Amino acid sequence: MAFEYQSATGYEQSAKNICRSFKTTSEPAIEPITLENLKDRLRIGSTCDFDAELSLILTQARKQVEADTYRRLITQTVVGYMDEFRWVREIEIRLAPIQSFTSIVYTDLNGTSQTFAASRYSTDIISTPPRIVLKTNEQVEYTEENTPNAVAITFVAGYGSTAASIPPAARLAIVEYAKILWGGCDGSEMNYKRLISALQWTGYHKVN
Repeated sequence: MAFEYQSATGYEQSAKNICRSFKTTSEPAIEPITLENLKDRLRIGSTCDFDAELSLILTQARKQVEADTYRRLITQTVVGYMDEFRWVREIEIRLAPIQSFTSIVYTDLNGTSQTFAASRYSTDIISTPPRIVLKTNEQVEYTEENTPNAVAITFVAGYGSTAASIPPAARLAIVEYAKILWGGCDGSEMNYKRLISALQWTGYHKVN
């Protein structure tokens, strides 16, 4: 089977596969800030009847920051999906940072799930966005064309397992968004967008 390159007519059709659909399969063990810290920032007493609601707000605020920046903050397991392999040598993962890659699984032409051996590719978790690059003389495989999300890439994402590992701008953005959701504080959408802009890494994902 000869290796084929698709012609490039722009960034989206350049010599790379692009993975941009993600599902978190293992949620973080903690949030980047504690509930007590959030209550202090919202000027709520240490004892109140809203802890359950505030916990939901805290989690939602963290997820919103992650969605708006195409990042993951606290360590979590994520699966990225593509409908097929394009016949090029590189997969760009539009999510950062990534700590390690676990596996690449694809549905072959017979509809059978197969693992793409780790010995066939190298990973780049230093660059943003992270990349998977085929090794010399390796090529991707054909997938079953009528199977959505036929390629599943599992990886561990996030800055680390402690709040101290999270960028200050991300923690401040979480608080700002929580203020907006809570409604009883002076949450500023402009301040939130300014903090998010400090974390963004690609022009394809701008907060308007």
